[in-house]
Amino acid sequence: MRKLLSLVLLFCLMACQSESGKQGVPTLPKKVELITPSGKVIETTLAITPAEQEQGLSGVQPQDFDDDDGMLFYYLQDDEKHFWMPDTYFDLDIIFLDKELKILDIIRKLPFYVGRSSPELIPRARGVWARHALEMKATSEISKELKAGDILKLKADVTLEQLEEMIKKPAP
Repeated sequence: MRKLLSLVLLFCLMACQSESGKQGVPTLPKKVELITPSGKVIETTLAITPAEQEQGLSGVQPQDFDDDDGMLFYYLQDDEKHFWMPDTYFDLDIIFLDKELKILDIIRKLPFYVGRSSPELIPRARGVWARHALEMKATSEISKELKAGDILKLKADVTLEQLEEMIKKPAP
């Protein structure tokens, strides 16, 4: 009986330690806030996986994406980023960012294109060398005020460094 009780107690202690080890460990967020130099907030959905990045804002209806919402395409490497607009329902501004969220370039009013049946007609943005890209509605007053050289601030439970580490090594 003592052995059984000791085993149960040992199991409970191990379970408690395992659970306490999980507390305080940040999880990969789906949404973050980006703060502009003027203090305005962009409610931002993260597109991290290749599937999320390929989907982007395709199929999203205008009423389901507020003017001051954004989608941040978060990448782990700098390279030439290319975007196109299949099955979109509103014009977009694409804001290209470096690793520290400094704005490098902006493509304004990339036209929307409903459907995918004629790929040759789907608008495409010129390639831009960057780490990340932020998409916002071209009608956004916040987007209109942004310019190259501005630095956006991440407001989240994680830092940019932690976010990158979580993407590199997803939780089991």
